[in-house]
Amino acid sequence: MGRKRIGIVSAIDDGNDAALRYLILHLNTLQSGFEFEFLSPDPTDPLIRMLTRGELLDREVVRTECEAFRQSMRRRFRALSSAFGTKEEEPPDCLVLLTKATLADNFYSLRHHGVSIIALGNWQRWMAPPSILEFVLTLTVREAIAAVSPRLRDSVHLGTKGCVGDVTPVLSDVRQKVMSSYLCGYCRRALEEDGVSNLIPDVEVMLCKSWIGTADDSSSPAGVVSALGHDLFIVKGLEPTAWEHVRSTLRRDGTQQLLTLLQTTLAAVLIAGLIVALGLK
Repeated sequence: MGRKRIGIVSAIDDGNDAALRYLILHLNTLQSGFEFEFLSPDPTDPLIRMLTRGELLDREVVRTECEAFRQSMRRRFRALSSAFGTKEEEPPDCLVLLTKATLADNFYSLRHHGVSIIALGNWQRWMAPPSILEFVLTLTVREAIAAVSPRLRDSVHLGTKGCVGDVTPVLSDVRQKVMSSYLCGYCRRALEEDGVSNLIPDVEVMLCKSWIGTADDSSSPAGVVSALGHDLFIVKGLEPTAWEHVRSTLRRDGTQQLLTLLQTTLAAVLIAGLIVALGLK
């Protein structure tokens, strides 16, 4: 069996999402069981419009649009493939939508007809660490698991174990499984019973965040993301605040820039004071 293709559709319109895309696509280099790819949505699609208009949404109403969206994306994929002359691949069967939508029942995801929706509208900065990008990574892996295991497609176990299969009905509780990110015995057995035990090592390597590395190592994913303007150990949200930007710059460029700035400022103040004192203004 070849890699299970997972189509990622981003409906998060926060400008520069290069760091998010890089981290998700980097998962392709860690294992061989899953293949993640970004797909371009039609901004006029009813589901995309529904998920981006900033309203509190009924989960069941959203669910009714999933099948039409999947079919629309398949037609769009084939049309673009024909236009660009790239006809080797069919569109992926599984689609994961990354959104800032808010579901009225406080759930943060739903799955229907091969479409998974991750709704991050209730995420707050106080939930970090981990950063929202790490939230997205773990939840994306969770949807990949659901795509290959019928037993893990619906809600799994109620107890919060720090397992990717934890139900955690409230988004703030997801912190535990994002930070711990392991596969419990129940979920392991489910994958084995579904005949995909060979994917367990792939899931584990994606969940283990050690591959992220450190922002100080420019060759690590964290270092690359830092160069893209998103320090995973400082920036909490999708975009850095002004203070987070300053801290990231200091971490990346060291304190020399700050010292140079302070020296320049101090010199300017002294010169201004001298001019006033000598009556030269």
